[in-house]
Amino acid sequence: MGELKIVIDGKEILGEEGMTILDAARKAGIDIPTLCHHTELSSVGACRICVVEVEGMRNLVGACHTPIQSGMVIHTRSARVLETRKIIIELLLAGHTGPCVTDEGVEACELHKLASSLEVGPPRFSIRSPRFYPLEDTNPYIKRDMSKCILCGRCIRACSEIAQQNIYSLAYRGFSTKVIVDFDEPLTKEVCKDCGICVEYCPTTALSYAEGMKKEYVKDKLKAEIRTENGKRSQVFSMLKEEQSKSRYISRDAMGSIAQSLGLSLSEVYGVATFYSFLSTAPQGRHVIRICKSLPCYMKNASMIIEAIEKELGIMPGEKTKDGRFSFELTNCIGACDKAPAMLVDNDVYGHLTPGKIKEILRSYD
Repeated sequence: MGELKIVIDGKEILGEEGMTILDAARKAGIDIPTLCHHTELSSVGACRICVVEVEGMRNLVGACHTPIQSGMVIHTRSARVLETRKIIIELLLAGHTGPCVTDEGVEACELHKLASSLEVGPPRFSIRSPRFYPLEDTNPYIKRDMSKCILCGRCIRACSEIAQQNIYSLAYRGFSTKVIVDFDEPLTKEVCKDCGICVEYCPTTALSYAEGMKKEYVKDKLKAEIRTENGKRSQVFSMLKEEQSKSRYISRDAMGSIAQSLGLSLSEVYGVATFYSFLSTAPQGRHVIRICKSLPCYMKNASMIIEAIEKELGIMPGEKTKDGRFSFELTNCIGACDKAPAMLVDNDVYGHLTPGKIKEILRSYD
């Protein structure tokens, strides 16, 4: 491998091809804070705590997954970098339910340590509906308090890459995103009895051992080659889409069959099914109405169109008419920004809508 000369915080460093900025910085003894990253797990760049400034680049980049290039001049503690890190931590704290001062495991919480080291005060951001989940203590080996989860994904990668169990996955979208087991059910897996890897890698106290169950693990015995299931995972969406087209929704039985045929976990398949807004895990009407709720449509009075549909059909977004004729959903985009406000009925796009057009359009569907 050829050597690459870069500069980090004024210090000239010789790196190698394939190194990330984080690798090179640590080799030179320069500290860049991380949260979702762990040296024994693959990098995903989820939390953005490790952002740095690279001269010549418009945006800050994640040090954990950005490869070095010869001639790079990098700043890890510029005013812009530090301010960004503080805001990211504030956002994480805002969605991290419960004050740290009442948490018995606060000394082990990496988020708390980062907030202290960067002198981050109470979050300035208020959340209308804080993320709150009841404590899961049905598993005799592991407790889950998902209200304290920061969605770093370390438990998912540790379970998959080291324990090779694939129990966890991410499901849903936006603020509703959650680390789930199977069909978003409590963790009741017997395989957890001889594991606990997820607890070891969790940076907060979202995961902890049940009383009397903490063990010392020799991680080298549990390490294994990271399995590459990308080929199989790439088939999940197309299979779910086909099932949606055939049955109008994706049942648990269908997800189970897809998981089994691809050799994937239920949680992985369920995570994909609940992420994409055009897929549904609940029975839909014969015709599905989708209204774009993104900014272009909103600024073009999409709310008036939504109200017109509610009045015409007598249902709210997320509901289905009693006769099963229509389902009504709001989605992030239907690809018709130039025709805003717009709606999609099945595969038909209607643009430049007015409340007066709604009745005529809907009555054309049996």
